[in-house]
Amino acid sequence: VVPVMEELFWRSFLMRWTDRRDFLSLPPQHSSAFAVLATSAVFALAHDLWLAGFVAGVVFALLYRTSGNLWYPILAHATANLALGLWVIEQRAGSFW
Repeated sequence: VVPVMEELFWRSFLMRWTDRRDFLSLPPQHSSAFAVLATSAVFALAHDLWLAGFVAGVVFALLYRTSGNLWYPILAHATANLALGLWVIEQRAGSFW
């Protein structure tokens, strides 16, 4: 659920809203580099490991921007969360969760 909700907010809404208040009229492929970087920076601030959050935010934003399909960043986000979750469990590194 988290990847779906976060991608709806960060990419589908905020990234396009940064460029145009009528965000639904802006195709994701027309989002600016500023919108990608700015929303990725704010996305990073919402995560403890801000550098990893920034890099992931840029990757998710570029997936959305190039494909125009929100399912690609949702699946990438879910895969990243799954990989992190499995690593946390295997390493018993609960502080990362």
